[in-house]
Amino acid sequence: MEKARFQKTPFHFIQYIALKIFCVLFDLLPYKIAVWLGRKATGSVRFVMKKRINRSVYDICRAFPDMTEEEAQAVALESWRNMGGILAEFIKLTHMKPEQFKKHCRIIGAEKMLNAQDTTGGIIHIGHFTNWEAFGLAGAVYGVDKAVLAQRVDNPYVDEETNRLRNIFTGRTFYSNNEDKPFFACMRWLKKKKMLGILIDQNAGSSEVWLPFMGRTAAFSPITALLSIKMQVPVFPVRVWREKDGTIVSEVMDPVYPPKEYSMDHVRKFTKTLVRYYEDWLRADPASWLWAHNRWKREAEGNAYLAQHPEERV
Repeated sequence: MEKARFQKTPFHFIQYIALKIFCVLFDLLPYKIAVWLGRKATGSVRFVMKKRINRSVYDICRAFPDMTEEEAQAVALESWRNMGGILAEFIKLTHMKPEQFKKHCRIIGAEKMLNAQDTTGGIIHIGHFTNWEAFGLAGAVYGVDKAVLAQRVDNPYVDEETNRLRNIFTGRTFYSNNEDKPFFACMRWLKKKKMLGILIDQNAGSSEVWLPFMGRTAAFSPITALLSIKMQVPVFPVRVWREKDGTIVSEVMDPVYPPKEYSMDHVRKFTKTLVRYYEDWLRADPASWLWAHNRWKREAEGNAYLAQHPEERV
């Protein structure tokens, strides 16, 4: 059934052609105008997707009880505008030479990853903040030999194009929702002392650990903790933000080292340690996160599970 989900159809091809035309038009525009137009386009979605916007506002109010509804609406709008900015930046950045690229994106602490890929390898702990795709491109430009663990897009034509652009400066992608389980492919990659980027801030559909996130129960994938403990490699949290002039800055933070021994209790606790980084970044800049995603859609299921298994509370 999963395989049929990703089969190519005429409708998928029409969607792909429309996207290609959109990308060509954006690529003809100056960088700042393209980003401005992208932000305007997704900001206008609030007029036609009111339920999705209201869902974002609801989640923001739950995460930040002291925030007024008007403030939450402003955060939601900025978050949706950011999606258009991400798309425009991604299109423009993938067509730049490395020297030009570095004028728009820079990494603080890239040497930490470069040193690790010569000694231990490591996992890049990043979330859906600001422009995570720009960091993926920047890592390759700055010499990091990395792969990413990503979800396959339902439209296979769009997925292939996205994957091509994502790795245009070198790199590769492992798919988390592939028929072939990615865990062992990731292990082999890390065994080569390379860097692997993983985002676990979205809802986990299976193989989850239940943890508190911004005051509510959420399902998290344990894959970062599992790989780090099994392979004994450090995890490098990476925070991404934009400067006032539009420059995308990524900061590679000091490595977080895993427990020496494997156990599910260690996996849960180490995952919680990593989740705290997301919470800190979210509190620092609420609008930078992808609020369009329904992060707590399994909250009731998680609460019921933890009520039956209180020993798994962390």
